[in-house]
Amino acid sequence: MKIGKFELNKTHLGDTMKLAKELPDNSVDLIVTSPPYADTVSYGNEVKILTPEQYVEWFLTLFEEAKRFLKDSGSFILNINDKSNNGERSTYVFELVYRITKETGLKLFDRYIWFKKSALPMTGDKRLNDRIEYIFHFVKDSKKFKTFTDRIRVPYKEVSLKRFKNKVHGNDIILPNGETKLSQRGSSKPHPKGAKPTTVFRFDTGSALRGLKHPAPFHPQLPEFFIDWLTNEGDVVLDPFMGGGTTAIAAKKLNRNFLGFEINKEYIKMTEERLKQEFPDKNIKEFS
Repeated sequence: MKIGKFELNKTHLGDTMKLAKELPDNSVDLIVTSPPYADTVSYGNEVKILTPEQYVEWFLTLFEEAKRFLKDSGSFILNINDKSNNGERSTYVFELVYRITKETGLKLFDRYIWFKKSALPMTGDKRLNDRIEYIFHFVKDSKKFKTFTDRIRVPYKEVSLKRFKNKVHGNDIILPNGETKLSQRGSSKPHPKGAKPTTVFRFDTGSALRGLKHPAPFHPQLPEFFIDWLTNEGDVVLDPFMGGGTTAIAAKKLNRNFLGFEINKEYIKMTEERLKQEFPDKNIKEFS
């Protein structure tokens, strides 16, 4: 099975910014990726580490193409983080998000916080320990993109179930003198399939993946959540920076077709080995 020239359920070797131009229009259901961050770890000699000043211009190319090859019903999930340097927090992530929405035609549906349950402590006395990363959710069409929220509902906490028995206040009424008056609209009922998740996620970090030789993996919980929420079985999930293959594994686990781009052939081999271990009964395509 292919989309355009690209065979599905395979990671293709090459520069993402060039390969993305060869994807057919309206061919991808979901993009989930965690690209190399600006000015951070090395991913091998093939991957150029960009400064924050260079990063935005470089990355905008992918989003310009994504506006074309993403389906109207599709989403783009971007996990990214900034860093502090010389006592200042970099703003390049916020510049990137702003320019995506202003220059590419993609729309920012929402932003999420990934609270990292385990992370390295910060050095120095002034800066607090950093436990978050950003996840940005872009869509091509804010009215047509698909979600399946009932799949990702979670059990209610006991305190929430007790709260349903109380009278629920509506919006405050602002009186002419500036005071507020609460309105009541009766009790609400819990959804039979559970509560909607919040916009703060507590996915495990990649450090929980023992033995993986990629320098910055993310945990399967992250792509699994968004693949389950935003796609159906058989849909195409693209990771344009496939790295160690976590998105591919999550897609296969949920019976989706994956497509990967990766510039480091050693990472492609790593992805294939992980797929063979996870799915020994399936015919995993060899790197060529």
